[in-house]
Amino acid sequence: MITKSMFAKFTPLLAVSLLALAACAGPADSSDEPLIDNGPGPGQSVEETPGEAMPIEGIEGTWVFADGTDPSGALTLDDAITVTLTITGDGLAGESTCNNYSATLTGAPDELTVGPVISTKRACTDAALTEFETRYLAALAATTTAIPTGGSLVLQGNGVNLNFLPSSSLPLG
Repeated sequence: MITKSMFAKFTPLLAVSLLALAACAGPADSSDEPLIDNGPGPGQSVEETPGEAMPIEGIEGTWVFADGTDPSGALTLDDAITVTLTITGDGLAGESTCNNYSATLTGAPDELTVGPVISTKRACTDAALTEFETRYLAALAATTTAIPTGGSLVLQGNGVNLNFLPSSSLPLG
């Protein structure tokens, strides 16, 4: 039989225990942890369309060309010239030395397929800029792997190595 004095002795202990458990649980709906998708349940199937474009996780954003190589050698630019690459969803686009360009992008970072690169047709006023742009666009089309590394992006494949920095790393002004 529980008496009032026994209940009075255990009430503070019970209250402290409940508070400790509540503190360990943390907030129920404001967690920073991502939800884990365990895929379809038993008897469910996943519909996939081979060759359908899909977002490439981890490489989306706007990047600025830093340096690179292609089968002909080094791809370098004057520091005053900025070449951009923006990856969004299932495509890429950017501004090269003289023209804007775009292409489709499918696969996963370790098995990329860059669709045909199309560009505007403005003439470059400098032969070196024309040569760089031609080689850069061909190198971009030849890439088969994307490697996001510590704030930078490396595109590789078929004798190509293109290094990009995030556009947010550029100095303002």
